[in-house]
Amino acid sequence: MVFNRLLSYWHRAVAAAGAAALSSCITAETASSSRSEQDGLSGAVSSAIDRAVDDQIRDGEIPGALVMIARGGDTAYYRANGFADIENNVPIARDTIFRFYSMTKPITCATVMTLYDDGLIGLDDPIKDYLPELSSMKVRTADGVVPATKDITIRNLMTHTSGFSYAVLPGAVQQDYIDADVFAIQNRLSESLEDHVKRLAGLPLVAEPGTIWNYGESMGVLGRLVEVVSGSSFRDYMKERVLTPLSMDDTDFFVPSTKRNRLAALYHMDHERTLTNANDDDLYGGSYLEKPRLEYGGAGLVGTADDYMKFAQMLLQKGQAGNRRILSAEAVRLMTTNQLDDSYGAAPLAASGRGPGVGFGFCGLVNVESQGDGAPGAAGEYGWSGWASTNFWIDPQNDLAALVFTQVIPDDIGSVALGNNIRKALYADESNLQK
Repeated sequence: MVFNRLLSYWHRAVAAAGAAALSSCITAETASSSRSEQDGLSGAVSSAIDRAVDDQIRDGEIPGALVMIARGGDTAYYRANGFADIENNVPIARDTIFRFYSMTKPITCATVMTLYDDGLIGLDDPIKDYLPELSSMKVRTADGVVPATKDITIRNLMTHTSGFSYAVLPGAVQQDYIDADVFAIQNRLSESLEDHVKRLAGLPLVAEPGTIWNYGESMGVLGRLVEVVSGSSFRDYMKERVLTPLSMDDTDFFVPSTKRNRLAALYHMDHERTLTNANDDDLYGGSYLEKPRLEYGGAGLVGTADDYMKFAQMLLQKGQAGNRRILSAEAVRLMTTNQLDDSYGAAPLAASGRGPGVGFGFCGLVNVESQGDGAPGAAGEYGWSGWASTNFWIDPQNDLAALVFTQVIPDDIGSVALGNNIRKALYADESNLQK
């Protein structure tokens, strides 16, 4: 069961040999350092970002990191430092392949929006019109399980207001998910997307659709929607409409044998801040060297930082990539604009640790106003993070796109502090963001 696997990590003792290996790798951290031109950032900002990464490598909280920031479409900062694989002394490099985990979600939403651009779906269409198995959903309430009075719409799925949840997140329906062993990323090698959605349809929702923001399995449903509407597999359609046109050549739902030496190792960090290798653990998706049965739009993709930057830049350029249009400007506007009205409260994403001023677009948060304490950033910013402490965001106000890649999953299902520390360095004095 998912819950038992999670508990085993919370209580895992770390071998002294593993700690010694990490220490020896950190000593050689400069082996993979590299830097490109930094025209778009001040020297003070660049140095502060350097320190944010170096401090966490030195303290043993991450094996290494790759940070990339673009201004005006050009690289303003790039640095890869530390190790992709500490056991085998492999440095992080420009072509290192990372597990995107939940940073898959914005790519999934972009894929769905191609159907919207083609006039094949409406955002407020009930999902039951395409997936009849979702016609009779129920809701778990304080008085028990009752029939839902509202239909789940495609917009609900895109905004995490569908009522679906995750087995690893505490809440009213967690035990339902645990008992049914429904957790897509854990089961990616063992069941199809169609079977996953049918099993999900049998579980109660955490709330009526369209009433609260609740992180969950909605992306699996969207992937199945793409299959039904397009007549192709989710992977094939995503490649045709998004990945291939953007030349995201290393992004896929698995790593082929010809690229296996480029896949970063995955690490788990316990409450004592000790890292252990978790490469093939089923809780985290099992081996990404195997082609999965379940092409999971919530957390299934792997790829390089350069690939993800192409996607981020496309969003920043309102759907355009060079001379190719991937999405309409309207589709990107919808994705990157807050979709949660006042009925969701001043801090609709409070359950994920985001306070007032943060809303949600399609598959990513939106800063409705400039953020100060906690996770600084600019008004209008759109982005999301991944389970292994990856981050990305676009900042139209400053014509900026940023990526932070490492591969560490902490005990608390949160993220290591790296992303926030880099944001603090970047936005501490916005006058340093030179135009």
